[in-house]
Order: sequence, then structure tokens, then C-alpha cells
Amino acid sequence: MLERIIFRYICKRGEKGRRNLSKNPDGIERKDNITYGKHGKWNLLDVYFPKDTTKPLPAIINVHGGGYVYGTKEQSQYYCMDLARRGFAVVNFSYRLVPKIKYPVPVEETNQVMQWVCANAADYHIDLDNIFFTGDSAGAQIAAQYCAAAANPEYAKLFNFKIPAFKIRAVALNCGMYDSFHEIKGPLPGLLRDYFGKDPAQHGEQLQIFKHMTKDFPPAYIMSAANDFLLPCAEPLHEHLQALGVESVLKIYGTKEQTEITHVFHLNFLSLIARECNDAECDFFKEHIKISVEKG
Repeated sequence: MLERIIFRYICKRGEKGRRNLSKNPDGIERKDNITYGKHGKWNLLDVYFPKDTTKPLPAIINVHGGGYVYGTKEQSQYYCMDLARRGFAVVNFSYRLVPKIKYPVPVEETNQVMQWVCANAADYHIDLDNIFFTGDSAGAQIAAQYCAAAANPEYAKLFNFKIPAFKIRAVALNCGMYDSFHEIKGPLPGLLRDYFGKDPAQHGEQLQIFKHMTKDFPPAYIMSAANDFLLPCAEPLHEHLQALGVESVLKIYGTKEQTEITHVFHLNFLSLIARECNDAECDFFKEHIKISVEKG
């Protein structure tokens, strides 16, 4: 309980600082508070895209962080609109949080978002042939797990949902924890215990995420910072994906002396280093856009 309170305070303070410096950017149209599930304000999403858009755009699905205990789509809205400025449609959604829910609810609700996207793509300028994912912190863990399930039908069978027909072209995983089965062994940190339960073994194969990643996992841009407390999680994922034959880029930003470049620094999109990071990730996505004959 104490860890949850402290972490929420830290997240709220960081979000407040970013909001005070943010505003709706010129040239971006936003469609807000669209229902994708049955749980009220927790199952709402926004879609952002450049104004005067007339054709389908490559789309980024963003999974916000917050240690599974904090956050809504509002904390990511300006960051996501900044991504949209780079020529994308961006889907930004809320999901239910601990302690009212446990694992795997956020993974299930990510899938509900994708069901909504597949059903409504034409109305929101979303190109289903070019779907990309971003996630930060806990959102990166959720995004990585969902990407693994979307790429591996056998792994997907372990969940109580059906993944719709689409392909994730690439994913940007920012300052996350990934190999849950190994990283939560031993005495569980409070936030992970709140999310996974006191005995993660109850979830069986679902948490052995590395085991179920295959060569079909989407190309990944894995980002962390020298002062990110989750930095030790980045390189093992990068090496694991490379061993599988998956294209993987590992980028660690800043130095130990640059204390302002820390966990999820990229959300402060007005800073030079965040712009550098977000440009690089969007450029990575653009390298993986599928261009069909029909679309030119």
C-alpha cells in the first residue's frame, strides 16, 4: 500500500510538470472520449491525426505507464498528439488500474482497443496494414506482452480473448520491464505484487513472456536512459530478440551525470533529448511502413 501511494505521488508530480508546459498543438485534430469497453471512464480512448487528413495513415497505439496503479489517457495526450504531428494517427487509451483489478486486465483491455480499432479504422483514418505500438514503463511491459501474443498464436491461446486479424509492424518499448517471469522472482516489490498477486505462478505460462516470443515478434526499438531505474531490463530483451532473429535497436540516452534524463524522459516532448528520441522512434516506424500497390 505504501509503495503504491509513493509511486502515485511521483507519477502525479511528473505529469503535472509536463501538463503545465503543454497545449494542444496546431494542425492536429482530436476525437476524444470514445467508448471501447463497458467500464465507463476507464474504457475510453482518443484518436489524434493531422487536420485535413483524407486518407488512411499509419497508426500508433500507445499504452501509458504508471506502475499499473496510476494514469489515464490524459497523462499521455500531449505526447501522443506530438507523435501525430509526425504523420500518424495515434490511439491513446485508458485502462483499469490496481487495486481494483489484477493481471491480466490491462492486457485484455489492450485487446479490446484493438478490436475497436479494427472495427472503426475507416472512420478515423487508420491504416490497418500499418499498426505500430508504443508503451512506457508498465505500458511497455503490457505492450511487449501483447505484441508477443499477437505474433504467436500458441501464446495467444493462453489468454481469455481473441486477437483480431492485424499485424503489428513495429514497436517502441520505452523504459520498461519485460521478462516478468524472471524479474518478479524472490520477494515481490509491492507494485508487482499488487498487479500479479502474491503468487505469480498462478498465471502459469502467461508470464513466461521471453519463452513465447518468436521470430515473428515485431521489429523493436528498445529505449532506456542511463538514470532509468529499469535500465537493467533493456539489454536482456534486446539480446533475446536478436537471438531469435528479430530486428532490434537498443538506445540508451544520456549519461549518469545528466540526471534530468531519467525514467520516461521522452514524455517531456518539448525537451531536445525527448524530441531526438521520439523522432528516432517514429523514423524507425516509417522504415517499416508497408506500401501496397493500391496505396501507392
